[in-house]
Amino acid sequence: MSHSDQDPCPTPAARKQAPFSSRAAAVFLVGLSFLVMVVSGLAVTVAPAGRLARELDWSLLGLGRTQWELLHLSMGLLFIGAGVWHIWLHWPVIRNLLWSAAARTLCHRRELALAVGLVGGVIVLAILWWPPVSWLDSLAAWFRTGGR
Repeated sequence: MSHSDQDPCPTPAARKQAPFSSRAAAVFLVGLSFLVMVVSGLAVTVAPAGRLARELDWSLLGLGRTQWELLHLSMGLLFIGAGVWHIWLHWPVIRNLLWSAAARTLCHRRELALAVGLVGGVIVLAILWWPPVSWLDSLAAWFRTGGR
């Protein structure tokens, strides 16, 4: 296979003529909104508490705590929408990962069990406020109070 067979846009002219790809757009939206949520989540975590942030005129990269919180919330909503779009576009692949029509059985049971176990475990730890999840709250509180 030559390089041009692998690359759907091997030349500038091919890039201009390439049709819009909903799948690529969904993947990019999920990925980029996730990255912004990671950064904004870290910023909100290390930001001092609301009143203290206002008193100190705290900012990170030119944004105050309220702006970081709004950015994080907005990106979360975009991420949810992009995730739903991504699942809708890739549903046949997801369905094939879960269910074998030929064997009429659930596939990738270990992988599904791992994912369900990890997500469920984190939910239980958060609800019960047990370590290591509780440590995250303590760390965030430490940052909010300025290390006091």
